Amino acid sequence: MGILLALLFILQIIGFMVMILLYLKISKFNNLEKKQQRLMKEMDQSVLAFLGEIKEENDRLIQQLNQRTDTQMKPTTNSVPREQSITEVPVPRSKQHSVPLHFALRSYQKTVDTEKNEKEKKTQSQPKSFDDLDDREKAKQLYAEGKSIEDIARELKKGKTEIELIIKFD
Repeated sequence: MGILLALLFILQIIGFMVMILLYLKISKFNNLEKKQQRLMKEMDQSVLAFLGEIKEENDRLIQQLNQRTDTQMKPTTNSVPREQSITEVPVPRSKQHSVPLHFALRSYQKTVDTEKNEKEKKTQSQPKSFDDLDDREKAKQLYAEGKSIEDIARELKKGKTEIELIIKFD
């Protein structure tokens, strides 16, 4: 009887130790998940800041190109002879680009125009049936209909995080 009691006592202690170990594993996993969420938010903010900087640089480039093409296209109708206009500052030859600025500006504007046309075509095209859409399109459509991310993930048999990323980046 004493041995049986000691054996039960030892089994209870082992059971409590196993429960404590499982609890520690779960808490580590939860901490890891929180850390991953924080890192994802930081990465999103970094990418958004980077994209904002690129957009600002592109806008500045367009403005500079517009200003340069405007000054290059204006005819000089001054009555002052060329020799007397000392105030003009010559452009150093070393700063000239290998690609003409008006060509770069035109190609950039064509790219922007084609992107706008593609977006318009997408919005004007007839909506496809739900079965013909790929998973990204389905996820966006279901999210637009107001379904939760969990429901969308369950319906499309995808991970919740994958659906969140699809919605966030598209």
